[in-house]
Amino acid sequence: MSEPQTPQPKIHWDGNTWHVNLPVDGGKMLEASWKPGTTYVVRIREKGTEHWSFGFETPVTGCTFTDLKPDTAYELQIRTKTARGEGPPAFISIRTNPVGDTTNVIPFPKR
Repeated sequence: MSEPQTPQPKIHWDGNTWHVNLPVDGGKMLEASWKPGTTYVVRIREKGTEHWSFGFETPVTGCTFTDLKPDTAYELQIRTKTARGEGPPAFISIRTNPVGDTTNVIPFPKR
């Protein structure tokens, strides 16, 4: 007879709300959901090009990019977003390493 498996924690961002399920004693799950007051809209482009990527919205204050072109300069555009809309952009320049990764979390500018 096999032992029951412990449920795994789950975190999901649906673009509006965080949903978290955490296992607790007795095989039960603690569930929580919340909407952050501020999110960030992040777009990226290769430096010197005209068009920004479609971008993504996130409630976290930093990100790591992978699978970019090796040894290439990129620009990030970051805007805060609240119920009133998107704020003015902040810009960050980065350069990938020889394998195309930025290797570190890129913190967003404080607003």
